Amino acid sequence: MNFPPVASTQNIDKIRSSADIIEEVDGSVTYLGLCMPGTIGTHEPKWSIMRIVEAGTLPTLTTFTWADGSCAYNLIWDDRETYNYLFKTF
Repeated sequence: MNFPPVASTQNIDKIRSSADIIEEVDGSVTYLGLCMPGTIGTHEPKWSIMRIVEAGTLPTLTTFTWADGSCAYNLIWDDRETYNYLFKTF
């Protein structure tokens, strides 16, 4: 999948609808996991992971960051909470 160059609402909706796993941790943190075709488990290093964080009261600040700042399919979904989340470097 080619990811869009900007994090507009429309593009985030496209990524969300393409996600293989969506985990809503609480009202402010959501993880989106996208895997390579043929992936058989969440333990394989074949995932791209995005984290969405909504903070504050109105106005709300929403950040879209990627595990290790990359959209490469080389991460393990089960380890999603251990990665450093950075604004995209791609």
